[in-house]
Amino acid sequence: MSLFDLSQASPLGEGQLAPAGSIADPELAKLVSGYKRTIASRYRSLAPDEIDVLPKGGLWVSPKIDGEIWFLVVDGDEVGLVAPNGKVIVGDLPVLKEAKKLAVPRARGRLVLAGELFALRKGGRPRVGDLAKAMGGGKDAEVQRIGFHVFDLLTGGDAENEGPMPNYGDRLAAMQRLMDGGKRLQCIKTEEVEDADAVKKLFAEWVEGGKGEGIVARSKEIGRIYKIKPIFTIDAAVIAFTERADEPEQVRSMLLAVMKENGQFQIIGSCGNMGTGEFRKEMHEELAPHAIPSSYSYASSSGALFKFVKPTIVVEVKVTDVQAEDSDGKPIKRMVLEMQDERWVPIAPMRGVSILHPVLERVRDDKDVNTTDVRAAQVLERVYIEDVDAQAERIERPKSELVRREVWAKTTKGNTAVRKLLVWKTNKEKLAEGWPAWVVHWTDYSPGRKDPLKREVRLAPDEEAAAAIADEMIEKGVKRGWKPA
Repeated sequence: MSLFDLSQASPLGEGQLAPAGSIADPELAKLVSGYKRTIASRYRSLAPDEIDVLPKGGLWVSPKIDGEIWFLVVDGDEVGLVAPNGKVIVGDLPVLKEAKKLAVPRARGRLVLAGELFALRKGGRPRVGDLAKAMGGGKDAEVQRIGFHVFDLLTGGDAENEGPMPNYGDRLAAMQRLMDGGKRLQCIKTEEVEDADAVKKLFAEWVEGGKGEGIVARSKEIGRIYKIKPIFTIDAAVIAFTERADEPEQVRSMLLAVMKENGQFQIIGSCGNMGTGEFRKEMHEELAPHAIPSSYSYASSSGALFKFVKPTIVVEVKVTDVQAEDSDGKPIKRMVLEMQDERWVPIAPMRGVSILHPVLERVRDDKDVNTTDVRAAQVLERVYIEDVDAQAERIERPKSELVRREVWAKTTKGNTAVRKLLVWKTNKEKLAEGWPAWVVHWTDYSPGRKDPLKREVRLAPDEEAAAAIADEMIEKGVKRGWKPA
């Protein structure tokens, strides 16, 4: 039985490209889909000025190629490239011809190699967008530009070491033997160094010299993997904010968005690293007067709801990276919104990005909220998103259903405090990934308190989990003296 289902494949040069879900072998599908998630948990992103934190004891250092993670699979005479989501490439592509010439006679067992699939370009290093262009065009695709550099061995081996190989040094040596003599198909260039100073020199040579988008350093001692890329900044519009619970006159975090060419806004994430309390207070004074209604709610990781505002402020944020896929290799989708009659209205989630470890650099008083200064295309410097400026079309959404509402009150010294529980079923969980099926909302109002109104929002995947959250909130929040209202 073949490893691949090519029933829906389309031409790719002299080969074939099958869509997501085309790995027919369940064991192989599970292996490649889980690899990225497992490895992602071991990665740590560093800025160039943080290289000194690298551990001692030796490192394997490689250039970071700007491509997509794929896997070369060799099982007997069957050879193919597969993606984490189950896309498959087979046939007489130049890179696969090399695999059949080099890896097939040398492989032992089912060989699965992780690597970067990329496309060469004239006059510069590869960019992730080049791969999509090279793979477009069906039979006329520029497959001669496609290369594959392996950086890890998942299963199998060669005559010298048939595996398994828990030590990366053994895997690296096996990959170098398997790929020896390749042109488009190679083992990633790797240097063994002893300290951070040597890593800095390689960063200067490979990254600052324009040969790679970053470097990857693997610790020999602790197994941690470090990804080091140049600092990247984005100019974004502030569309909402949360307040500090203990200092409500200070901004805790800001919700950021970029603009498509048609004027629609797309969320890219939030930033809570913004410096001193004095600055947070200044931002609150700037943002709070511009609060406006929103038909869309967005909760922070702590459960606080963002307060939406008119988009009048542009900020520059520094990030360690920008991602267009999650750890499972699935596209990240972010909500697209519009301003309609001084109100935020959600349109639809579309392919977007997540920003990693954002730090506020400055408020850009010299820039305005427009399709040039906060353009969505900024992210293309780090990731590839097809039709990043495509217009979002409104989706008719099912109405949410309120399934539980309970209110309690307590009067002390003439002041009446109120606590309220709401539980509702969204009926929208099938519209897009990340949309919760159930929402539990807790309101705590005490007029004599410095911060009279506190709210907590928690999400649940099903009715049972929502009920458990609701019961927990009641147990903690409704004690002696509270009466149903």
